[in-house]
Amino acid sequence: MSIERAKTIEWDGKVLTGWITVDGKPVKASADRETIHQHAHGWNDAVTWEIERHREEIFDKLTPFFRAQHE
Repeated sequence: MSIERAKTIEWDGKVLTGWITVDGKPVKASADRETIHQHAHGWNDAVTWEIERHREEIFDKLTPFFRAQHE
């Protein structure tokens, strides 16, 4: 897991949530299942238990998408 994320990555069954650092500030980032399927390469058909189990890897794959949203 990236050092820049100080908080835990969570999956509540609908939304994956975690923290990234943008311009030196922590920013909360979230993705629903549709966003995960579209923007996390290799996870285009992930089901709930897979997202829960691999949430850190999926969040890492989504980080460029999250950063682009904040630029």
